[in-house]
Amino acid sequence: MSAVMIPLTVRQTELPTVDLRVWLVDLTYTQLGVSAETIPQAVGGLATHAATRMQLTEPVRVFKYPERLAAALRADGPPDVIGFSNYVWNSNLSLAFAAQIKRRAPETVVVFGGPHYPTMPQEQERFLRHRLGPAVDFYVDREGEAAFAALLLALAEHRREDLHGHLAGVHSIDGEGHAHLPPPGPRLLDLSEVPSPYLAGLMDGFFDGQLVPTVQTNRGCPFTCTFCVEGSRYHQKVAKKAAERITAELRYIAQRMVPLLADGRGRNELLITDSNFGMYPDDLDTCRAIAECQEQYGWPKYVSVTTGKNRRDRVLEAVSLVNGAMVLSGAVQSLDPDVLANVKRTNINADAIMDIALTAATQAGGAYSEVILGLPGDSKDRHFRTLRTLLDAGFVRLNMFQLSLLPGSDLCSETSRAQHQMVTQWRVMPRCIGQYTVLGDTIRAVEVDEVCVGGPDLPYGDYRECRLMNLLVATFINDGAFAALVQGLRAAQVPVFDWLTTMHASLLARIDEPDSFTALAAAFLADTDRQLWPDRTALQDNATSTIDNYLSGTDGANLLYTYRARALTETLDDTCRLARNAWTTTVAEASCEPLVTEFATEATEYHRLRMIEVFTPRAATSREQPAHFDLDALIATATPNQLNTYRLDAPQTRHFALTRQQIQTITGYLAQFGNDPRGAGRMLTKVRMTDLLRRPHLATTCDQPGIVCDIAHA
Repeated sequence: MSAVMIPLTVRQTELPTVDLRVWLVDLTYTQLGVSAETIPQAVGGLATHAATRMQLTEPVRVFKYPERLAAALRADGPPDVIGFSNYVWNSNLSLAFAAQIKRRAPETVVVFGGPHYPTMPQEQERFLRHRLGPAVDFYVDREGEAAFAALLLALAEHRREDLHGHLAGVHSIDGEGHAHLPPPGPRLLDLSEVPSPYLAGLMDGFFDGQLVPTVQTNRGCPFTCTFCVEGSRYHQKVAKKAAERITAELRYIAQRMVPLLADGRGRNELLITDSNFGMYPDDLDTCRAIAECQEQYGWPKYVSVTTGKNRRDRVLEAVSLVNGAMVLSGAVQSLDPDVLANVKRTNINADAIMDIALTAATQAGGAYSEVILGLPGDSKDRHFRTLRTLLDAGFVRLNMFQLSLLPGSDLCSETSRAQHQMVTQWRVMPRCIGQYTVLGDTIRAVEVDEVCVGGPDLPYGDYRECRLMNLLVATFINDGAFAALVQGLRAAQVPVFDWLTTMHASLLARIDEPDSFTALAAAFLADTDRQLWPDRTALQDNATSTIDNYLSGTDGANLLYTYRARALTETLDDTCRLARNAWTTTVAEASCEPLVTEFATEATEYHRLRMIEVFTPRAATSREQPAHFDLDALIATATPNQLNTYRLDAPQTRHFALTRQQIQTITGYLAQFGNDPRGAGRMLTKVRMTDLLRRPHLATTCDQPGIVCDIAHA
């Protein structure tokens, strides 16, 4: 890779020369598909910032894929300094590489940095001693650019043994076993001080069709949520990047995405890593720049981002500017006041988030919310009430998570664990397992995640019932999979959550019965039990010794996404039958609506025909059904009227077919993720499901432009 060429604020001759070979690594697992799919611009920023402080005699090399790092180690030998990112999704993989490098080349200085690191000094020391051990020489705590550059300058002038405790934010254990944990230095106030790794050309090799471009427009978060690594006081001041820099980066990325998209290899996505995008005036400029890229380059179609929790009007304006590419997030996590107080989330106005959602539901992208199960003080009733309130507000998708205790969060501290009496278990993180040959030896690594599965008000049995309800929400609500039935409930003035509780109770009452969806629900609960281990080390040992089970897909899947995909493919007929029967029962009990059975039958079949065989598009032909209701009009109505207002004047025929663009999208994603339920599940995390399903239209012939009537002959 060529040297990094960056405009400097001082003359090049005034910079000290540093004769070190430096590599920076942001590893991802690859043997089950790329698990961390982002271009490594964050570690690239370490390199570009270092170039403003020194002249390196060799350009910094950046790595993402383990295979390429292993090949470089074999061909060129270990460098003088190697820095690894340390996240929850790659910590053990980074450590396995670091340990092997130390065994073969003990003179190499190994540096770690990243948020997967405790906040309390005594826990930091324990992490350094017992988690990382002798494989890691230094850990850069908190923000990394300035501290890493200072470390390189110091290594060029001094022995590593003389540096312990002398550099702000650089932690270590010295040769005599003493811990050194100096506090971090001041944060960057202007992110533009870090030259762009994109504009420097450092990221060019990562535009490969697999990785998603990532940008950061601001850094920090004013909120204090204890489950988040940015919830501490250190991160509360928000640093920003200049608008002209952001615009230049977006255009640079777009120009490199165009040939990938033309070849069908690139993913038409952008990830913005800000914690509260849309809350600040500068975010509107970013959205306008995105819109210009969409118009000029056809990228990005999807923008993944966490939108702001306050500033309603500005957030809504930001979402409106990007042509439906950005879905608004209302990340409430819980709506119970006691739970919110326990995680110090009281400075976020939950009512404002709900107000944003109600407004955003009418926009092209819709809105989604996030809910975390197992927060301190949570219970089944509180979790269910949160889900009910969000569905009543009109969210079209709920992203449901289990509480993970991240080492960089306050909630992970021993004090918080004891205070809230959290019961935790360990699980293997989906797709985060692999084996690689490094410097002549095979290494195996697996990432495990500590999740809260209980507390004083949440016994494990209730936790399981909450997980089952999460599966029902994901299957029947998210992304409009059964939107006509949902809108039919609203037309009949029946709460959507009542429909889900009817299904939930039915499944629990007959969990051993043989129909395919009930069996699927039972398997989901069994896998929920099976994936949880009380001991971290025992789980890691078991996973690495049975790694073939994980690499073959037998173990380790993301249960919620995988079982949702299975419900909409393998058991689709019984899935639809459950939806229809529960809908009919729920509405009949709560409403005098006269069209219950007729409407439920047609609406359920409408969704079945949109979904059937959609993940095998080359084998799927167009479909049709007799139509008596204008279901498309019902789905598009923000506040639906009574069902009889959607009855057609005369019966028609409704046709369903995929467009050529849909076929290309589905085929491309399955080629990357795998043509199985795990692959389909991953696809549904990247693309809105409504963009994949057959397009319906009322006509006597299949004559809509762009529609493929017979996919088998397309």
